[in-house]
Amino acid sequence: MLLETIKHLIQSSRLNEKRCIMYPLFIIILSFLVSTTALGQDYTKWGLPENATLRIGKGSVGKITFSPDGKRLYAVSSVGIWIYDAYTGKELDLIPLNSEHIFGVSPYMDIYLCLGSDNTVQVRNLTDNSIKITLKSDTSEIRKAVFSPDGHTFADVNDNEIRLWDLTTGEQKATLVGNSDWIRTLVFSPDGTKLASRGSDNTLRLWDVQTATHIKTLSEYASDIWELIFSRDGNTLISDNQHSITFWDINTGLNETISTPSVRSMVVSLDGKTLITAGYQGMFMWDYDTAMLKGELMLKGELSGHKDGIGSIAVSPDGSTMASCNSDEIFLWDIKSSARKMAIPGHTRWIYSLALSADGSTLATANREEIHLMDPKTLEYKGILYVDVDDWYYNSSLAFSPDGNILASQSGKWTLLWDIENGILIGTLKGFGGRSVPFSSAAASVAFSPDGNFLVGAHDSNTAIHLWAAGRTHVAALDEHRDGVRTIDLSFDGKTIASGSNDHTVKLWDVASRKNSATLIGHSDEVLTVAFNNDASILASGSKDKTIILWDVGTGEQINRLNENTYRVNSLTFSQDGGTLVSSGGWKDNTIRLWDVASGEQKAVLEGHRSGVRDVIFVPDGRTLISGGVDGTVLFWDVTPFIDTPVRLAEDVNRDGTVDIQDLIFVASQFGQTGEENIADINKDGVVNVEDILLVAAILEDDNNAAPQYLKGIESLTAAQVDQWLMQARRVNRNTQEFKKGIAVLEQLLGMLIPKVTKLLPNYPNPFNPETWIPYQIASSTEVKLHIYSFDGRLVRTLELGHQQAGLYQNRNKAAYWNGKNEYGEQVASGIYYYTLSAGRFTATRRMVILK
Repeated sequence: MLLETIKHLIQSSRLNEKRCIMYPLFIIILSFLVSTTALGQDYTKWGLPENATLRIGKGSVGKITFSPDGKRLYAVSSVGIWIYDAYTGKELDLIPLNSEHIFGVSPYMDIYLCLGSDNTVQVRNLTDNSIKITLKSDTSEIRKAVFSPDGHTFADVNDNEIRLWDLTTGEQKATLVGNSDWIRTLVFSPDGTKLASRGSDNTLRLWDVQTATHIKTLSEYASDIWELIFSRDGNTLISDNQHSITFWDINTGLNETISTPSVRSMVVSLDGKTLITAGYQGMFMWDYDTAMLKGELMLKGELSGHKDGIGSIAVSPDGSTMASCNSDEIFLWDIKSSARKMAIPGHTRWIYSLALSADGSTLATANREEIHLMDPKTLEYKGILYVDVDDWYYNSSLAFSPDGNILASQSGKWTLLWDIENGILIGTLKGFGGRSVPFSSAAASVAFSPDGNFLVGAHDSNTAIHLWAAGRTHVAALDEHRDGVRTIDLSFDGKTIASGSNDHTVKLWDVASRKNSATLIGHSDEVLTVAFNNDASILASGSKDKTIILWDVGTGEQINRLNENTYRVNSLTFSQDGGTLVSSGGWKDNTIRLWDVASGEQKAVLEGHRSGVRDVIFVPDGRTLISGGVDGTVLFWDVTPFIDTPVRLAEDVNRDGTVDIQDLIFVASQFGQTGEENIADINKDGVVNVEDILLVAAILEDDNNAAPQYLKGIESLTAAQVDQWLMQARRVNRNTQEFKKGIAVLEQLLGMLIPKVTKLLPNYPNPFNPETWIPYQIASSTEVKLHIYSFDGRLVRTLELGHQQAGLYQNRNKAAYWNGKNEYGEQVASGIYYYTLSAGRFTATRRMVILK
């Protein structure tokens, strides 16, 4: 238990800090312990769903119960029932179940009540999970159950009725009727002869179990009671009322109310002399006899250690040990000394977001106030970052810098920057461009540029996307959305930002000019997530309207619409080869869906999280998917059966599965760079040069490499670039087959980049509002101008394009751009316009339409 002790030492240390920092010595010890012990814990593979290979985290724990012999501790969690050795804390078993399907665990027999896979309600053994009894009457309304001490009966609530069931036959024995509204709380007396209930009609009632009759109503105004327990002798009923406890004499009906700290759970010690209460303010031990004699509770001891209050407590059958839990903590205590015996580690809260470093060596998982770091390959635990959050803010987005040294976390008002190696907070970006973020907003998104030179952030309370240079200095706000921005993503080359907004639109932004280059309209509700594929040719957007739209980034047109989602689309990610899209739905959807990008067909549905899936990411191998869920667990999935990834060639530098012109452009963008790890250095000689360009060009010409597609995007190159490469290649004059092929392809490209005739091409989009691009090609170097005229022939705008080399000017980076404004900067009216290209002696005119 040393591991858990150290972890809680670190947790307790944050009480003295505004924002927590990992203590290096503790983390070194912690990492060593986890790396030498966690790998041997088979429970990470217990009860895994199909296609899952590993589970990190045991889920959020809600209720704990000792076995009748006190040797085991049963913890009902968000992923099922964990069974522990009550003396050592060792995991013994996991019964995988949705917590909503577990209706009750008996403290008197090793049984529990649950919903079976065939929708029947079953009583099962906790020792071997075998079915003991299947209930035979109407079970459609069963939601929770309490067990009688004799093990023969359990009671459940059906709206405003209480039903009694025979645990030996599975038959319904009786129905207790009398409440006018649904019943919230039930408890059996210690001898099992009586049942107490509190309904939403505020009545507190006593029932005779044997005769199934109403004995008396102790109160007609018992409001705000959350829990009921009997004293050990069965003569007193104890109820909590948030900040007070009421003692009810069931024989006389008299009651006494005593103020206490907040109460969520109560239990009476085995000898009946101590009342233990637990709530948000901690656990307290009270002298029960004093309360009955003097009308006040005498404090006998306080048990501290939980960081966020306690949700459930239980006392062992021999009365020596108490267990307490809350979400991600289970502690065992010695009742006599009030000392903590042990902590059972591994339980986890909701996972809000995930991030993986570029090299795949560090996985970050975030809940409300903690970010956990680990190596996903070795499961070595690297440490915890504690975030000081306000009220209900949470870590809604994480992003690693390209080198993996810095982690950005977005939590409510602030974007925090963390030094991963040292585990310290190195920067706090408050607000977005100086604008405050209201408490009610929580959805946010943060991302680093691929070169690490700037950080991009957005928040759903703010209509702008904000850029910070070097992650520190606010330099720009891209503000054209009409409502809060929920999500952002950057293209692989860092040139384009995509954003999704509550205004139902997706926008594309040119980073260099910081202008909106396109607005994509197609969703009917808030856009919650966007993601570029590997070469930024396709953008996927997911919405609250339950649809995913695939967009052609170049044209802004819809490629496909995926409509098979059953809930909102909260997270999207592409596989490394771009052929598969993965989606998840968030809070209420526990499925992960895999889509074929080319056909739009759904490949598979992965089910395994017990509640909503918040985030999904791929690891660099392209065949492992990681998901984080509201159930507090992270699952690793082998998606090999659903992804056909071809063998990668070194020349496929952008890792999209095809060697094409984009790989040539990528290598060219790295021209002159040095370093052993640069993927653009194809021949691994330490520098990116013309030899690497020739190797990619040689593959372009290869008939085995899907030649018809390889020239897509050729207009991104210039004739001058290719001519320069050819000059350098001929100087090298290496007499190999690859070089000869490469030079031949470059010569072919040069011929294609120098058109035989000059042309003016149709503008796009057309009609447009408020901007358009006008493509053209010129056969020889010359001065180029564009004149734009209104329908009646008046000159509206002249675009001086300057001296241009022969070549293609067709994509958005090269085509002439018009923002729809005249020479005075005024937006022109809707209507028909004409544009004329003047290139040397060549002139040509075309028509275009602006429509508002």
